[in-house]
Amino acid sequence: MFGIKLPRVETEIRVAEEISAGDRSIYAVIELSILKADDGKALGSWLVPLAMLIIEPGVQYAVSITGEKMPLEAILQLAPSLKLVIEKGRESHRIEVT
Repeated sequence: MFGIKLPRVETEIRVAEEISAGDRSIYAVIELSILKADDGKALGSWLVPLAMLIIEPGVQYAVSITGEKMPLEAILQLAPSLKLVIEKGRESHRIEVT
């Protein structure tokens, strides 16, 4: 149509840096969208918070932004890279008995 190319939207799920609160680790899961021109320049972007992953000693769970608990499997479907975060969190929250 007259040689006009429409911008495209690239979307991915990201995990924010760890937030420590006492012996809890909290990770925000967000959807990042970038509107890009045909030449690759960013025209705009927006973030949509999806959920929080919470790792405590002995338990890991997710809470959606609407406040509902989410099965851990559901959040892993959103952001498969969280498997590494969960494993790291389990290691750092392991309690050693001496």
